[in-house]
Amino acid sequence: MTVLAADTWGIPGPVFLRWYLVAAVVLVVGTAVYRFRALAGTPVPDHGSLGPQQVAYLNGGDQLAVWTALGGLRRAGAVGVHPDRRLATGGPLPAGLTPLDQAVHHAASQGLRARELPRDEWVRRALDELRDGLVRRGLALDPERRRTLRRGSILLGLLLVLGVARAFVGLTNGRPAGFLLLVLVPLIVAFLLFNRVPWRTRAATTALRDLRRRHTALRPAAAPAYATYGPSATAMAVALFGTATLWTMDPGFAEQAEIQRQAMGSAGSSGSSCGGSSSCSGGSSSCGGGSSCGGGGGCGGGGCGG
Repeated sequence: MTVLAADTWGIPGPVFLRWYLVAAVVLVVGTAVYRFRALAGTPVPDHGSLGPQQVAYLNGGDQLAVWTALGGLRRAGAVGVHPDRRLATGGPLPAGLTPLDQAVHHAASQGLRARELPRDEWVRRALDELRDGLVRRGLALDPERRRTLRRGSILLGLLLVLGVARAFVGLTNGRPAGFLLLVLVPLIVAFLLFNRVPWRTRAATTALRDLRRRHTALRPAAAPAYATYGPSATAMAVALFGTATLWTMDPGFAEQAEIQRQAMGSAGSSGSSCGGSSSCSGGSSSCGGGSSCGGGGGCGGGGCGG
């Protein structure tokens, strides 16, 4: 007669698995619902009210916002680059400068390299101001909100550690833990999804998608004549379609300034794939589906939970 080892941690397998599933479903569903509400944002009735640098921040964060400001200034002839790859100021400043334009121009007057711009104190303050304005409009997330959104993934990670520890100890002691291991798989998927926190809301994603449709003629692949566009349109092209625009518009400047060639993809796939409820809540449904193995009949002797 085969004698099984004592229950792991003194808790029978079916009992542990049942309560583990309850905790997993509550945590995943609760986190998905909270994310869905927190990432909704405020719809933009007039997408034309978004300036190029605001669009750039929503599309690619701080770095793309800086490249957008630099692209607009370059198109206006206000910024150039020395042979040693340090930025320089050129002609007169255009009208309607934003705080970020002014900060980038000031940094260029100090001879900074393009890659050093995001670390400049003036540029950093301007970027914070840009982000705060978008946060107030319900389009971007501030650091505190992003940290709050990550709490669900942290709790889920702790639950995963508990499950892995239980399975390991159970298997080491000769207790079957197959059903518990099956439950851990969708939990890992949900953890990876929840751990990705976008910097923009779904309302911002909708606005970006509409702006891409309106400005499709500015795509570098469409070979637009950027020389016929003003600084604002050029900046919008960089904001929507990435620094590939700068390489198309002025390859010599882009090469000397060491600007990374980057083409932005679909607005719906940049930074917010985990923000939508459908993908994240999908993790909860697969987790919840695992509850069918939580019944005592499917465990056969109480060993399915380690």
